[in-house]
Amino acid sequence: MGYPKGGLLVSTQISTKRDILIEEVCSHCPATSWGKKSVCRVHDLHVGKVETCPEWEKYCDNNRELEESDQSSAGFTDLEPAFEILQRTEEDIKDYRYMMVEIKRIQNYMNEIGSGTVSLYGAEFGQPRGKGIVSNRTHAEVAQRERKWKRLANLQASVDRIHRAADSITDKKERVVIEALLDGERNVVIAKQIGVSRQKYYNIKRTVIMKMALFMYGDEITEG
Repeated sequence: MGYPKGGLLVSTQISTKRDILIEEVCSHCPATSWGKKSVCRVHDLHVGKVETCPEWEKYCDNNRELEESDQSSAGFTDLEPAFEILQRTEEDIKDYRYMMVEIKRIQNYMNEIGSGTVSLYGAEFGQPRGKGIVSNRTHAEVAQRERKWKRLANLQASVDRIHRAADSITDKKERVVIEALLDGERNVVIAKQIGVSRQKYYNIKRTVIMKMALFMYGDEITEG
């Protein structure tokens, strides 16, 4: 499978470096109870959100090829759009469950206010009141409904794009990985589910993210 302009493939080296550091350093660090916990007690952050760490620097000093690989990728000025798309895809996957809940919430809201004039405006809707009060209230509620419809449409489009991208993945282990990620499973749990080491799992996960990104936003890379 080819990658447009080679940008997306090379850009994964940036995220690959962090994954390697998490696997090789954090998983053997007392701050994470030797990999048993995903939150670093030193940084008080999830290891995936740590930007820099002295232990990472020590590891890089002892493994110069990792640092050199990262520096070589940074020289490609066309990597930034592809890297942004990878990040956007990862955020979409992380936000998937929230989007599903939000879609249900908005649908329930729209069903409630659409059940009749009384529920929309209140039982006092037909009673006399000051000029302009009803029209102002009506305009505000119509504007609010339009905002809700637009947000609902955007969320449904995002979820549909994720579903179609996930359906395009045919490899069995990769399919398990994406389904588990969408369900909000932790990385260590998913690795156990498919019976691989954490490093192997991170390799599979990177491939899944790349495939999802290409399906969901591949046109943007090509146009860029």
